[in-house]
Amino acid sequence: MPFEFRKTMIILATLGCALVGIGEAIAVDEPVDESSSVMAAFDAWAEGLESESGKDSSWEYPFGVPRPADLSSQELKIILSLRRLAWNRNNVELESLADQVNRRQGELPVQLLFWLAYAQNALQQNEACLANLQRLLLFQEGWRNLENGQKAWVLTSTPDLFFLIGNRELAASLYERLAVSPVEQLNLWGKYQLAGMNFLAREFVKASERYSMVCEAELPGTWREHACSMAEIAGRLSQLGIKEETHGAVAISNP
Repeated sequence: MPFEFRKTMIILATLGCALVGIGEAIAVDEPVDESSSVMAAFDAWAEGLESESGKDSSWEYPFGVPRPADLSSQELKIILSLRRLAWNRNNVELESLADQVNRRQGELPVQLLFWLAYAQNALQQNEACLANLQRLLLFQEGWRNLENGQKAWVLTSTPDLFFLIGNRELAASLYERLAVSPVEQLNLWGKYQLAGMNFLAREFVKASERYSMVCEAELPGTWREHACSMAEIAGRLSQLGIKEETHGAVAISNP
């Protein structure tokens, strides 16, 4: 069974769906500014991942077991517990453990902060998760201690969460960055989400074009299939000149 993760898809209700060295850490109570610094940090992470990845690189879940040498025995146990509880969808115990870690004073190792954010995402604690993802991004060396799949998850989840909390302008800017990535998995996710935002804005021509790009890619997954359906719907609406109806467009979360 695949290790499930929540991704935000901007879809239609009418379709039946409604960076550190060893020992270094990040302060959990450090204030985070949603400013150009977030965009610059995001771009730096994307460039780092692109430099280590080929065009056709892709990542699957679960993420690997963290390297014990990078963590204390207690930190390793906490991470393994977060992973296990998320796998088993034991949200009661997962929430309890995540809250304990989030209240921890001082600093958290990058690996532990990542898994805390991952757990908060699974629990749909959007604002808390986003705050911790920003801490990861703003700590520029943090990406070196994460696997490439984890880095990709940070890069795709950050704009998703900005969208969910209502900051669509920043979400769009981050998706635009992904949409020009030479790494196809990042590129297509950026285009796919921008297409959804175009659809919500009744920009049906742009939506159809972007959905079509995703549809034509050789990428497995339900969101590619959805892109094919949406490309056709947006194309029809653009031909009809419909500008006033969004047909129940909503943002929901899919595994």
